[in-house]
Amino acid sequence: MQLIQRLVWFLGQMPKFTKSMMAMIMGVYLIYIPNQSARVTRKNIALAYPDASVSQRSILVRNSLQELSGKFFDLITTWVKSVDYSHRQVFQVSGFHEFQSQTQEQPTLVLLPHMGNWELFGIWLSQSRPYTAMFRPLRVPEVSELVRGARERGGNQLVPATTQGVKQILKCLKSQGTAIVLPDQAPKEGDGVFAPFFGHEVLTPVLPYRLAFATDAVVFIGAALKREHGYEIVLKQMPAPMDHDQHSWLTLMNQEIESLVRDNPAQYQWEYRRFRNAPDGTLRYP
Repeated sequence: MQLIQRLVWFLGQMPKFTKSMMAMIMGVYLIYIPNQSARVTRKNIALAYPDASVSQRSILVRNSLQELSGKFFDLITTWVKSVDYSHRQVFQVSGFHEFQSQTQEQPTLVLLPHMGNWELFGIWLSQSRPYTAMFRPLRVPEVSELVRGARERGGNQLVPATTQGVKQILKCLKSQGTAIVLPDQAPKEGDGVFAPFFGHEVLTPVLPYRLAFATDAVVFIGAALKREHGYEIVLKQMPAPMDHDQHSWLTLMNQEIESLVRDNPAQYQWEYRRFRNAPDGTLRYP
């Protein structure tokens, strides 16, 4: 095992108390030492909650950065611990009956926003059905290899984040399979449209709509949200997309994600440049 992989494995296997203490220290660093994650988080929260007081926004920024620190260790733990360990972390599933009944022997598209522990969600899902998802290699090859191996457990298939990968996801869905797609990732030019999110027009990927429409897939938004005693899996069905309905469907998609975020604001990945691009071609922040 490579040295970096050994380090990641060690961090993931540490006692829960030790990880909590290290996450607290990392959170203090993110909150008080100037850094890019904190800067973008403050910008995004100011745009998303313009009517909140300075004090309210500051509290949310601190909670978000502290949650980000804890999430760092939670994700690593999910990578290196056993599948059974991850399954035991889930104590509740909201929307499970609807998900099971609506997706039985149907093409299923799960939209997984940057909330909570998305790695845990994938492991939970694969215990009942394998899925296909895009994978963009990480900057550190050793960690990328470890993450790929963790996500492929349960018979899941990872495809490249390219046109070829989209074709493989289409093939999966047309064969009544299950696929996971990120609905809140900033798309490349030509792959997105502007749709409202927290009162702002933000660049939104069109891939979820196109995949669902082309395959008649049943669409659910999902998340693994951290609670006091473990994780709650949340599943919410989206209506079937109609022809010439792309913008209104993507608007509804953003509304559902926004609702999920408003209920769990600290667990959203606010350090991601979700609001950066404006419709007039300018940038809301560098």
